[in-house]
Amino acid sequence: MARDPLDQLFEEVRAAFAARGLLRQAIRISEGGRSYSLRCDDACFTVYRINDKPFLPPGEPGWMVCRLEGGLCFSLDPEGQTCGLPLDPARLEAARTWAELAIRHLGARGD
Repeated sequence: MARDPLDQLFEEVRAAFAARGLLRQAIRISEGGRSYSLRCDDACFTVYRINDKPFLPPGEPGWMVCRLEGGLCFSLDPEGQTCGLPLDPARLEAARTWAELAIRHLGARGD
């Protein structure tokens, strides 16, 4: 029986975080002039766009752009547009883009 592509994608990201000892830790990255917070644990992978407005209170105000969890997926494409219905292939491709971005940045950390 073929594995769910969302489960496979989540496992790739979880393994990359685990290999670097970064499960349950938030890391910040910059991509395309924007800041993001990435986090992965044994249950889900999330990407938040960090709002860069200087007049907001301290912390990480922002919004979720991707979440993979137990065969479920929420994702915005890299331009911030929503992807189609939950089973729409565009949603999986947008999530794959975020996962590959995360893995690439984890590799660049040298951990």
